[in-house]
This record gives sequence, C-alpha cells and structure tokens, in this order.
Amino acid sequence: MTVLPKLSAIMLEFAQSAFIDPHAIPSSEAAHAALLFAQVAWNRTLGHETEGYQELLKVFLRSNPKFWSEIRSRDPEALIETMRQAKERRYPADVRVIVVSGMREGNVRVEWCDEKDFAQASELAKKRLDLEYGTGHTFGKRRSRKGA
Repeated sequence: MTVLPKLSAIMLEFAQSAFIDPHAIPSSEAAHAALLFAQVAWNRTLGHETEGYQELLKVFLRSNPKFWSEIRSRDPEALIETMRQAKERRYPADVRVIVVSGMREGNVRVEWCDEKDFAQASELAKKRLDLEYGTGHTFGKRRSRKGA
C-alpha cells in the first residue's frame, strides 16, 4: 500500500506558489483565491472541470478589491495552468479528486474522494453547503441555525 502525502499540504504548497511573496501573511481573500486555483488545477489534471470558480472570485473581489495585488498574476487561468503542470510533474499517479477545500484559522482542509465516488461526493458537498449557507447565498454569510 502506497502512502500518499496529505492533500492539504500539497494544496497549501500550490496555493503559496500563487503569491508574490509566499512568506508574507496573505489577506483572507487572496489565500482563499489561491487555494481555489490549486483545487481547480488539481481536478483539471484529472479531467474534472470546476465550473463556477469565477463566481467565487467575484465574492472575494467584492470583499477585498485589492487582493489581486498579492497574487503573481491577474490571470487565474495562467496560475491554474502552472499549478496543473506542477501536479502532472510531481504527483502523476495521485488520482484523488478534491470535493471541497477551505481554510479556517490558517489551517487548510481538503475533502477528497476516489474518482468513482466523485459525482456522489460532489452532490453531497453541494447539499451541505446549501444547508449551511442557504441556496444562492455567498459563502461568507452563514444562515442562522435557529430556523434550521
């Protein structure tokens, strides 16, 4: 049995590669955007498109219009392509599919599954997000649990 490296550590490393200064503490929006690019790159390498990531970028931009000043390029596709190539070079045999990734208090969390389980895991993740945040709401605003 092959022991795979922690996917959260790989995603953190890929995300840090997006910053102009990888040793500086980024804004929350820049950190989340870089992690999003890493997730998109990883899943694209495996043949899975991550639709709608541009919508999340708009949320980050509304929250902090200056977050792009922390990122090496204003072209998300160029950043994603660089990370995708790094995944192909360094982890070609790793076929875990990322369902969702995020950060809380500086810690990266990645939920992944085997490819055969991706469709079902993706649907469950969407349902959990809808329950937590409400359908059609931005991720920054939690729904009150009083009515849930």
